[in-house]
Amino acid sequence: MDAASSLPKMRQYLRKMKRHSRHVPKLINYGTPRKLANIMLAEWELRRQETLLRCLPYYYIVDVCNVCNLRCPLCPTGNMTIARKQAMFSFEQYKEVFDKIREYALVVSLYNHGEPLLNPEVFSIIEHTHRNRVGTNISSNFNWPQPVDINDFIRSGLDYVTVSLDGVSQEAYQQYRVRGDLAEGFDNLRRLVSAKKALNSKTPFVEWQFIVFKHNEHEMNKARQLASVIGVDLLRFVSPGMQPEDMHKLDLQEKWMPDNPLYWERNPKLVEERGYVFDRACFYLYRSMFIYPGGGVTPCCFAHDDNQDFGNIYKNSVSEIWNNKMYRSARMLFSKRAPSESRVETICDKCTVFRQDGAHLCGVRAAHDVFREERTRAADRIAV
Repeated sequence: MDAASSLPKMRQYLRKMKRHSRHVPKLINYGTPRKLANIMLAEWELRRQETLLRCLPYYYIVDVCNVCNLRCPLCPTGNMTIARKQAMFSFEQYKEVFDKIREYALVVSLYNHGEPLLNPEVFSIIEHTHRNRVGTNISSNFNWPQPVDINDFIRSGLDYVTVSLDGVSQEAYQQYRVRGDLAEGFDNLRRLVSAKKALNSKTPFVEWQFIVFKHNEHEMNKARQLASVIGVDLLRFVSPGMQPEDMHKLDLQEKWMPDNPLYWERNPKLVEERGYVFDRACFYLYRSMFIYPGGGVTPCCFAHDDNQDFGNIYKNSVSEIWNNKMYRSARMLFSKRAPSESRVETICDKCTVFRQDGAHLCGVRAAHDVFREERTRAADRIAV
């Protein structure tokens, strides 16, 4: 490989390393001996592919608002396929949940299937989390129907904010961020960067996230120039992501996937070629817990139907949910060890995102075989 062809891959690697480095301040600022010991245990049990864990999750995703003002076509909230009650955590409800997770939580991400800034109590939630020595992240489209005091991003103690702006022209941007106003997004982004400078604050770390689609990849160089002018901490180009149940749909793949192979990290073609997207076991089942308004707990962000919940945080403790039958059954799919007990079917049985080394040992039909059948049926329908 010559230098010219390897340069883009090197840039991509450096971007990933810079983003991963965001974890270091949180380990330093919020890592108590108990939390650090739990993290090491979790990583060890992931490496060993255990199914009954001694660790507890250390990264929590609490969806403080699963309502959104935009209509992004690949998002279950945006395309209106989300099958759970849409609501917001009140501050009091959040404190009840936080009391259950705070002992081992290193970080809480306060978003998932919605726009967190629609929750009028979001900064009180962030401040409470920060005051109790837990790191915080949010991700926002930076289009807000109601006024937001930009200084609250700094005063609340927020550690990290991801700003989702996929383009530098309204024409390109609005193809995916339906109902979004790019000028408003950039105006709010500039205001945040200026407020950080005015208050001489290092936080929050400001990431501009640009999802690379077929219709906007020609604007990447302009985005680099603009990011430098605005002064964001990181401009991150990422691959589009499709819901596992949509990966067999050729029309979506053709419409949204970029031509640049550097941003095929989550391309459904990978499932065709090798049976999964990421060549590794699922790490969510060892590190993370996703919590929704109403208390529903899921193993990952792809479980957007309340029938797929693994438990309810209001009814059980974290440890009771973490090692229940649903979680143990899901972990068996990724373990090379033969199951030592019976299992139940979970949403993970149909997952083509991670490599399932243990599916055949569990007597479960490989998810990628199901995918290929669905892809064939979809292609036949298109042909007709």
